[in-house]
Amino acid sequence: MKKRIVLYNPKLPKLTKNEQEVLKILIEAGKLIAPIYSLQENNKYPGANFYPHTAAKNDIEKAARKNPDILSPFTVVEEKSGKLTAVPYHEKYADLLQPVIKKLNQAAEIADNKEFAKRLKIQAKSLQDGSYEEAIIAWMSMKPYILDITIGPIERYDDELFFVKCAYQAWVGVWNKKETDKATKFQKIIFSSQRKVLMPSEHVSFFDKVQTRIDKTLLFSGLIGKFKFGGTNLPNEIDLMEKYGSEITLFEPALHDRFVNKRLPIFKAVFNEKFQACFKQNGLFKASVYTTLLHELAHTFMRYRGAEKRLGNLFPVIDEIGASVLGVKACGSLLVKDVISQKEMEYLLVISVARLFDWLDELKKDHSKIHYVRGNAIALHYLLDSGALMIQKGISWPNFNKMFIAIDELAAVLDRILSMGSYKDAEVFVNKYGSLAVFDNFKHCLRKIY
Repeated sequence: MKKRIVLYNPKLPKLTKNEQEVLKILIEAGKLIAPIYSLQENNKYPGANFYPHTAAKNDIEKAARKNPDILSPFTVVEEKSGKLTAVPYHEKYADLLQPVIKKLNQAAEIADNKEFAKRLKIQAKSLQDGSYEEAIIAWMSMKPYILDITIGPIERYDDELFFVKCAYQAWVGVWNKKETDKATKFQKIIFSSQRKVLMPSEHVSFFDKVQTRIDKTLLFSGLIGKFKFGGTNLPNEIDLMEKYGSEITLFEPALHDRFVNKRLPIFKAVFNEKFQACFKQNGLFKASVYTTLLHELAHTFMRYRGAEKRLGNLFPVIDEIGASVLGVKACGSLLVKDVISQKEMEYLLVISVARLFDWLDELKKDHSKIHYVRGNAIALHYLLDSGALMIQKGISWPNFNKMFIAIDELAAVLDRILSMGSYKDAEVFVNKYGSLAVFDNFKHCLRKIY
């Protein structure tokens, strides 16, 4: 199993000697998460190592009806004497967690910022005894601080059986206040445009409690070291979002790497050369960053009570592409208000097409990224069926008007499934539009980079 640690070396703002010392310890703590994640990760099984590989899905569901801890986000399911049991993470991984806990407490003891030190101690306690909600509340209640660490069992993408079990990950970064201020202004404009639109009874609204920060990331460890996300919007628990809001974090080095190593090569591969000449690299990079921000902001628009339970393992397929599509749709209000120009809108649309090929090259080696790829296939189907994209030795000149109409229609469908759709509704829709065969239309283009 690969050691899921990614180190970045961004140019940091000036830190005090104490901040430098604390930062070093936090990086050490974050690295120690990777061995725990390696015990959870297993690309050969849909349930990774969260469930016995011999246990059928319906047997796990049956056991969970008697013991809800079986489908707790924070337990490993084991089979003992023919019976399925649930072992809490903090017990299962106790030996590996102790050095992490020690490092977090060590950082807390020397940190000059007492509020941050208190948060580190609460985080350490949560790893010790499973009090994760307490740690989330402390994190969400804290004022922005120059140092940033998120550590623990968080994302569920490796659990393809139920999309329930959280995998361990950690990131460490330093706040980029200047870029954060720009993103926050953008966020306010987007939210002011959307607040009046999305008001279904099951929609959970917490626009006024969303924080955004952009970090100069130094470390990804565990699951995030595998996915190398450009951004996140946490927590995932809907009741906590409603009470305490959420925090969007964008990771500067990861955004740059994804653009240079993925989206720019994809843009050059799938669009014909004459069309490419109309777009400059710096404009494409800016659009790539803002589509990531829009994606994370759009997650906030799409939080519906009960959606994850209704849609099960298809929830991430609908949710992730829904955020991408709705994020682009939200740009329409920016165009109308002259916040962005027509050309900037075109940059956003073009880079959004390039995003649809994200993860495709990694899927054969890592099936846990199927949620993203199937969602991207849905959007690509819609764009091709609408006539917005024409394929002639690569994508010829896109019809931006048709693109926006297709995006608007798809956003409405996805939002409806999330707000009130059943598992069967999602299954029918994903089976109809989520076939990966749509990417075969671009095989001749993608050979250049994959």
